[in-house]
Amino acid sequence: MDGRLKTLFTYLLDARSIILGFAVFNFTLIWVWDARITFTCAACPWYHPWSYLNEPTFLLFATLFLRINRWWANTVAIVLAGYVIGYAAHLFSIADDPLEGLRADWKIIRIFYPYIVGSWDGQYVLALIILCCSAFSLKNMFLNRRVVSYSG
Repeated sequence: MDGRLKTLFTYLLDARSIILGFAVFNFTLIWVWDARITFTCAACPWYHPWSYLNEPTFLLFATLFLRINRWWANTVAIVLAGYVIGYAAHLFSIADDPLEGLRADWKIIRIFYPYIVGSWDGQYVLALIILCCSAFSLKNMFLNRRVVSYSG
């Protein structure tokens, strides 16, 4: 019994599990908050009305693939997190004055939503964490892979 409990705690306290928990909390929080959104921003991490093809959903799936921890799952996590970061860069590149938009968004979001979770900046920080964690895991998988030499 102690071995099973230790394995469970090790699994739950793993960085990937903590990131997954944060992503589930983030997804749920934004889903609940969507009903109260009354403003728009330059690079909102959600669309109003709610859609399941938004950044919190992509980040939730990316963390699920990150938790699987296989080379193909880490690759999918990198693609999903990279899409979220790339989409934010695209939104800011087409804005007339991205710095002024960021300042205005920051003021509005800090007044109505004073937490890092659920704000647009929290989405992109989470995407960056997922991207770095999956890239690091992928690097370790390929560097630590046994090389089989065939002699013929």
